[in-house]
This record gives sequence, structure tokens and C-alpha cells, in this order.
Amino acid sequence: LQGFHTAIFHKGLMDMRYARFENCGQRDLMGRYCIHLHMVSKCPTCIVKGNAIVNSAQAALTIHSTHDALVDNNIIWKSFGVGIYTEDGNEMNNTISRNVIVCPSGPLSCSATWQGKTAAQAGIYLIGMTNHLIENRVAAMENGVWTAGTHAPRGQGGAAGKVCIVNSPFGTIRGNVMHDNFRFGLYLDNQHPRHIKRDANGFVTDWACCAEF
Repeated sequence: LQGFHTAIFHKGLMDMRYARFENCGQRDLMGRYCIHLHMVSKCPTCIVKGNAIVNSAQAALTIHSTHDALVDNNIIWKSFGVGIYTEDGNEMNNTISRNVIVCPSGPLSCSATWQGKTAAQAGIYLIGMTNHLIENRVAAMENGVWTAGTHAPRGQGGAAGKVCIVNSPFGTIRGNVMHDNFRFGLYLDNQHPRHIKRDANGFVTDWACCAEF
């Protein structure tokens, strides 16, 4: 469960296309994902497209405090825990489109505790909500898409205390197909989206937007 990992850290861009990754990621080590966009901030030139990720030890493709990236037409085959993950809660306006995520040995066989998370099991697992999910396919995972805001209602990592996840608005969700998952296909978990005043990095600038009515 200790494979290689690839990442871009803090600045620059990642343009990763039509590559194959096998036996990658490092279980229970934060940041050790097969493909990792790490705190790049706005990155409209970041593209992860057409790749095949096979047998990932934990979240195969992670978008972490990065905005405006494109994750498109990738195949994730047997990723333990999660396929695609938005990590801290401030990730915004990334397009996650036409990806295929499959657990070939059937529901629950790809479920695993990772980084102390026992319940975080989904093809697409969002802590950052304001991202676009378009025409993805998820099959035979524990959940298809899970917007798990209640797991970190005020964010985690570098966004802890700077975001209000359960009130964050969704991006576009359109044309996704989920089948043969053990629990939910689309699980919008206790989300109450609002118009929130945020800065360019997704941090709340007016906490009154997140207060109870």
C-alpha cells in the first residue's frame, strides 16, 4: 500500500494527459495521492485528462486548495476509499467531467479506512462543494457522489475555520450516471447552499452569510 505519487505544489501548472498510473498512492499518508493538485490557487491551465489510474491505495486524484482546473476523461479502476477528492473545502470552479470510476470487484471491496476516515467512501467525495460535476460515471463503489459537508463543516487543513461547507453553493451537477453502488448514487448530505461572500481562494469574507436566519 505504499506506491509512488505525483504532485504539483503551490505554484506553476500541471498538464498531465494520457498517462497510466499503477499501484500508486500511499495509504494513510496525507498528500500521497496518485495525482495531487496541492494548493495551487487559481490554475485554469491545470489539466488532468485522459489518464488511467489503476489500483490506488487511497484517493486517486485529489484537488486541494486549487481552483479552475480541468479533470476530464480519466479512468480510475480500483481506488481504495475514494476516486476523486476535493480536500479542504475552499476548492472552487474546478470542472470534473466525463471521468469513469469503477471498483471491479464489487461494492465494499474498495472501501478502506484511510487517514483515519472510516466513513469517507465514494467515487467522488467532495469537501469543496463549488465545483462542476458533468457526465461522470461511477460504478460499484460504496457511494457514487457524496458531498460530505458535515464531515468538516468549517473546513479542514489549510481552510479550517475559514469556510462554511454546509452552506457552500454547488457548482453545475449534470448528466452523471451512478449504478450498482452499495449505498447512495448521489448523496447531497445535509447541505444548505447559499450565496456566500468569499475571496479568490474560497475563504469566507462575511460570516453573516453563514449564520442561522
